[in-house]
Amino acid sequence: MKHLVKDAWLIPVCFGLIYFVWGSTYLANWYAIQDIPPLLMSGTRFTAAGTVLFFLSKLFGGNQTSFAQGRNAAVLGIMFLAIGTGGMVWAEQYITSGMVALMAAIQPLFILLLMWQMNGKRPNTAGVVGTFLGIIGMSFLVGQDQFVGGPKTILGLCIIFISVLSWGIASVKLSKTDMPANKLQSAAIQMLAGGGILLIISTLSGEAFTFEWAKLTPRGAWSWVYLMIFGSIISFSAFNYLLVKSTPDKVATANYINPVVAMFLGWFLADELITGQSLIAAVLMLTGVVFIKTKISFFDKISLFKQPNPMPDLMGFMPVGAVKVVDIQPGTQPAIARIWHGSTPVGMTEEYVSIAKSTCVANCTTTPGNLGVTFFHQTEGDTTHHTFISYWKDFDAVKRFAGEDFQKPRFFDGEERFLVKSDELVEHRELAL
Repeated sequence: MKHLVKDAWLIPVCFGLIYFVWGSTYLANWYAIQDIPPLLMSGTRFTAAGTVLFFLSKLFGGNQTSFAQGRNAAVLGIMFLAIGTGGMVWAEQYITSGMVALMAAIQPLFILLLMWQMNGKRPNTAGVVGTFLGIIGMSFLVGQDQFVGGPKTILGLCIIFISVLSWGIASVKLSKTDMPANKLQSAAIQMLAGGGILLIISTLSGEAFTFEWAKLTPRGAWSWVYLMIFGSIISFSAFNYLLVKSTPDKVATANYINPVVAMFLGWFLADELITGQSLIAAVLMLTGVVFIKTKISFFDKISLFKQPNPMPDLMGFMPVGAVKVVDIQPGTQPAIARIWHGSTPVGMTEEYVSIAKSTCVANCTTTPGNLGVTFFHQTEGDTTHHTFISYWKDFDAVKRFAGEDFQKPRFFDGEERFLVKSDELVEHRELAL
């Protein structure tokens, strides 16, 4: 279970990276494009980072990537980096870094709707309220004078919306797409594809030929290095890891931490103006996203919003009667309960339960000697705790399901990637009926 221990500390570290490092990249992008044309700057940054990651993946024994996996990674890289990030960086020519970051905070609202459209995950009441607040906040933001000051500003605004939409679609698709198993290799292919497209566009548009090495300042050069190492190699790898270990809507919460970091840095280091209307817009938009992402106990207590905690169907049949649970030794009792506990991120509950029912539950109930299965879960904060109890005629039946080393959990394909915690040993008890 070493990977579960690793995930327990690596997941929060990765969230910290995409929260705070990505928040700082908005200002770093602005510094860099003062000296380097935006598409050229983004293209060279991603291509360099992708090259480094590719060689690192080979150095550490990267898994063989199929053509389909490489193609999928390339397409998502274009959506994430060429359209998503490249578009936002280009827009920073006409809109301040803090405002771009704040507009990017609408992404969780997009993802909520995209997950409904693409995955059939209907938003709850709090999600609808959050979406409404986000739309109002966005109207406050774009209604300011600096957003209607000229055609280039309006064009920048449209590009940002396209960028956010592209990033959102790619985020939802990635968790269900066949990607390279090696995360470094996956990120490398995405960066090389996205960076390559940006370089082609920069060259064909003539933008690349406007760059002058003599005008490159130390601030611009160090900003490019920071973006390449921290913004691309480190943080984008963390982002890819989280999209597998967490869920797209939870990963998208970075978009309401990033604007706070970006607006503060823009004000503190670049003298960017923060208007009262911007603050109102920020409060409305970020409150809307909090509604989407947080289980607020207030709503759970109101019957209008209250929903029953989902519980999978009871599989199999156990005789009705008083049940007493006692410790037993293998081979001494006829009726045995095999008990396992594990935990998943709350956003992955439905998908994990679906997989567990189609694999573990189905295998249990078709194994000779199985008397039934109870599988239930309970959510506390950001974590859902799962309890799986299977009932068996004897230990021979248990071994038919779990193998000779039956005291260890049996995991099925695709199951472990959801788990942040799991019992290392399964408990076995007698059922006195």
